Amino acid sequence: MNKFIKSFICIYLYLNSVDSYLVNTKILNLKKSNKRVVEINKLQNIKARFSNNISRRDSIFLTTASYLLLPKISNSQEIKSDIKKVAVFGASGYTGGDTVRNLIEKDIEVLAITRRPVKIVNRENAGRDTLVIENIEKKNNLKSIIADVLKPETLTNILKDVDAVIYCAASKPKVSARPIPGVDLKNINYFNKKNYYNMNDIENKYVEESNHVEDIGLVNVANEVIKNKVKKLVIVSSICAKCQLKNKVEYGGEVTDKGETDCKACYDKQEGEERIKLMYEKIDNKDLSYTIVRPGLLTPGEKRGAEEIEFNQGISKSGMISRIDLADILVSSCLTKNSNEKTFEVYYKDTAQPVDMFKSLKNCKEMGKSVKECFFGEGYEENETISIDKLMKNKIKGSIFPSGNEILGNNYIEMLGKLKKDEKIEYDINILKSNDII
Repeated sequence: MNKFIKSFICIYLYLNSVDSYLVNTKILNLKKSNKRVVEINKLQNIKARFSNNISRRDSIFLTTASYLLLPKISNSQEIKSDIKKVAVFGASGYTGGDTVRNLIEKDIEVLAITRRPVKIVNRENAGRDTLVIENIEKKNNLKSIIADVLKPETLTNILKDVDAVIYCAASKPKVSARPIPGVDLKNINYFNKKNYYNMNDIENKYVEESNHVEDIGLVNVANEVIKNKVKKLVIVSSICAKCQLKNKVEYGGEVTDKGETDCKACYDKQEGEERIKLMYEKIDNKDLSYTIVRPGLLTPGEKRGAEEIEFNQGISKSGMISRIDLADILVSSCLTKNSNEKTFEVYYKDTAQPVDMFKSLKNCKEMGKSVKECFFGEGYEENETISIDKLMKNKIKGSIFPSGNEILGNNYIEMLGKLKKDEKIEYDINILKSNDII
């Protein structure tokens, strides 16, 4: 066993033992302190770098704590753009709602496209079938439109005079209609809690099940986008680190331990991505373009800004990112030509986890970096003793588990400009197998 693998094992065991101690003892004594919540949040980020077993419950608890207790960070940028009117598909969802609010704050006219009717309200009046905006006085900048991406006839003419489309729609199982994210259940001013928990009044109010929104629905929308000469189509996809369709093509089956992950939606997203690229390759109008954004695990946390975010290309790493930061990236991608014909991953750089740990460490060593730099970023000497205190106090410098494709910065427009354009897809008929032919 070589030296750097031994080092990795030692660091991994050490951090897990420290994590177990801190999580089981320290957190219980630090619940009410803002400063200590920050420490807890940083601690969880450290854990996330080295293991894939962070629970969704823990991540939601910690990011929600940050949302409630940390000061709001503003990294909005003034962007000169000819995009004046944007349609948002999936506007009533988590990411779609944050995207709508981001656009409204920038005084951009918005078409909020949803499958069911929604009422535009301020946060105090949030409830079922509502779309919340922070400043209700800007309500006139927002128009609600009902359409179903799986029914092309409902999309006809709704994108006329639209400059850009942000596609946040996603497939959903049959679920009961509930208030939108961000509603504080403990604040009785928002709505009647008793009625909220009484399901009798909404016995038949369910959001209809939808499938193939990420591929068939996306293509339906793209056809309308191209027909109406909409300048930009920005698509929310996913990193889907454990569900890469190419694994099936190359190896004839799954090669990654997915755990309990359901890969159907991921496969649909990947099919949708490829079809969009092919569609745009065929059109002659070079004024029309697309951008595909692949976020990691989405959380309800507060905005951290561009300095905390890493762009990447190649699905070598995953991580976490709040929906509100993702919305900022989507809007920035929409407003600039720097993102044209580009596909990339986004996540907080201090939550980065390699898809293949061994391959990542091997690549990192080949780049001339020490094991400590691979795990903790720049600024650590090879013989330096690593302490939890130092890791919690110091921000990540550079990238951890670097692949060489990372983009860092403090300005989304500049970061988008540094990304590589997508290469043209060369379809290889040899990948067809007998079971693909009916």
